[in-house]
Amino acid sequence: MREGAGWFYARNGSYSSPTISVIRARTSTSNISASNIFYVYTSSLLRFHAHCGPLRQVVKPMGDPTAAAELGVAPPSLPRQPHWVKTMELGYATGGDSSLDPENAVVGPGLTFACFKCGKETSELDGKHLSRCAKCSTVRYCSRECQVTDWKGGAGGGHKFLCAAYKRIGEAMTLTSADDKQSVCEEILRRVRFYACPYVVHKTATLGRGFLFLQSPSTLAELSLPLPRLPTGSPIAGQRSVLLHYLTMGEFDSELSRDDFEMAQVRNELKALVKAYNKRYDLVLLMRFRCGHVAVGSAPLVPDYAVCVSLGKDYYSEATEGALQLNLDDV
Repeated sequence: MREGAGWFYARNGSYSSPTISVIRARTSTSNISASNIFYVYTSSLLRFHAHCGPLRQVVKPMGDPTAAAELGVAPPSLPRQPHWVKTMELGYATGGDSSLDPENAVVGPGLTFACFKCGKETSELDGKHLSRCAKCSTVRYCSRECQVTDWKGGAGGGHKFLCAAYKRIGEAMTLTSADDKQSVCEEILRRVRFYACPYVVHKTATLGRGFLFLQSPSTLAELSLPLPRLPTGSPIAGQRSVLLHYLTMGEFDSELSRDDFEMAQVRNELKALVKAYNKRYDLVLLMRFRCGHVAVGSAPLVPDYAVCVSLGKDYYSEATEGALQLNLDDV
């Protein structure tokens, strides 16, 4: 297992913006405050959404081969759902809170639990014990009142909507099945696609064919949770974030796989996808997480290509940092 941040690729050092580093660069010389950057970007998305009708007429060939033929445009060459061609497990870190030193992280039976609603620990309950949720068997409560209140009115809409996610990772904070890992990768992509897809389209226009490299200093299990809160009831220390780079295959060879021989194992799959994808419909992506899970595949552009072009021009044309950082609890 690798220690520290030696496994993490960052082209120009660390990125520490509270939301989106490149959008901060885009607006830093204007009268828009950093705290309003997310609002500004979201407002732009809403404006584009209001014009989706006309835009969808422009991009009708995306899902209609007949219309594509009439306009002389090639139909999509790759699936319209995320399609994974290779996954690997490099075993960097597992379980617990990935912000902690792995040697000191506590997982399994030794965990200290608190009431998921009020935060009381066993030591504060005068000899009573915390009761498990009967459905997920993971989170605990100090009383029936706390459990009933949290089921419908807790954070994130209530435990009713979070229960399945906590059941999936269990007390050990691990994802064991390949299907669960694939599902979480797709969930993460859905959360960031309105930022990532315009970024990729813009970079493709300026750098040529390549792929999106999505990394996170968090484990896949941590990112699978709807809230930044461990099954113990404690908050996840630090921000749950992803860092996005757009790389060409030349950059992959000269920068990434040169210093990280493990990543060379996915080169053939990446090269084939980068050669075959249609930039108007799809993107190629490589994902890597603190737990060592690596996934290579392709996914459809969302929003549509015309929207991605406009957003990319507006927000990434003057960016100087070259990477996009997203704190997932802000998006």
